[in-house]
Amino acid sequence: MAKSPTTYRIGTIGYGGAFNMGKTHLESLRKNEGFIPAAVCDLDAKRVEVAHQDFPGIETYTNVAEMLKKAKLDLVIIITPHDTHAPLALQCLKAGVAVVVEKPMAITTAEVTAMVAEAKKQKLFLSTFHNRRWDGDYMALQKIVAEGIIGRIFRIEAGFYNYGKQHNWWRSDKKTSGGTIYDWGAHFTDWILGIKPDPITSVQGYTLKNPAWAKDYTNEDHAEVHIRFADGCWSTLTMSNIAAVDKNRFMILGENGSISYGQDKWIVKEFHRGRIVTTEIPFLKSNWDGYYANVAAHLTKKEKLSVTPESAARVIGVLDTAMVSASRGGVALVPKLK
Repeated sequence: MAKSPTTYRIGTIGYGGAFNMGKTHLESLRKNEGFIPAAVCDLDAKRVEVAHQDFPGIETYTNVAEMLKKAKLDLVIIITPHDTHAPLALQCLKAGVAVVVEKPMAITTAEVTAMVAEAKKQKLFLSTFHNRRWDGDYMALQKIVAEGIIGRIFRIEAGFYNYGKQHNWWRSDKKTSGGTIYDWGAHFTDWILGIKPDPITSVQGYTLKNPAWAKDYTNEDHAEVHIRFADGCWSTLTMSNIAAVDKNRFMILGENGSISYGQDKWIVKEFHRGRIVTTEIPFLKSNWDGYYANVAAHLTKKEKLSVTPESAARVIGVLDTAMVSASRGGVALVPKLK
């Protein structure tokens, strides 16, 4: 889909106030030559007016079909609640418009499978905003793992641990969000699969709600995703707001050492010449615009795409399988997207 870099007209579906993500996406993409913020669609007239202020002259709409028909867009960025990602992406692809979807790509394996198939059918670009592959801590971690310092990885533990009620908004509504594991959990799963790309043999899930908060929202308060890889490695991702414990967000065990999360650095312990040697490796500098720089280079120069639709779909394959497993008492299941 290589084109002249002067022809990419970009639109967004969603310009909501949370985190100001509409402006963030458009500003990051337009740093690349020829990518022009052209249109915004939002159901909230107030947010449409904000888009006018942020990007004077931009076309604004409150109806997706109208925007797709009139705005002559090359690429649409979908920045809406999780349960709308799949239907909106399919609507755009069927209208002949390429798509970037905010993470998570969607909620179910069936949804992401349909999205990938439609993109292939239409021969259109499709990707998911896994921008945190360009976080400095993760880029440094990838480098350490690639160097093989700790040997074969056999155990990964990751996640966030906290104690406190979730905010009362759509992200805490399970039907809309998919569950507590789908927000930051999508980033963590993407990271885990990035450093451990081996085939997956099984996935198990476990969830728990705090009875005291049961009437306040429908998301789980504690969710775990257990992945078993073909080489025997086990990974556990935990996203919890009822875990009153101090625990690092990442710990990786290898047959020759370990990697754990420190303050602005990784703590690497390596078995060397009969003793354990500890090394502190600073995080790299984060590249907040790295995702769209890669997208632009892929579209205009045919450079390799980092966040392929298949890699983003694999994340959802794991999370969806884990939630099905949790609903069945934690039984081990084989994901369709391995």
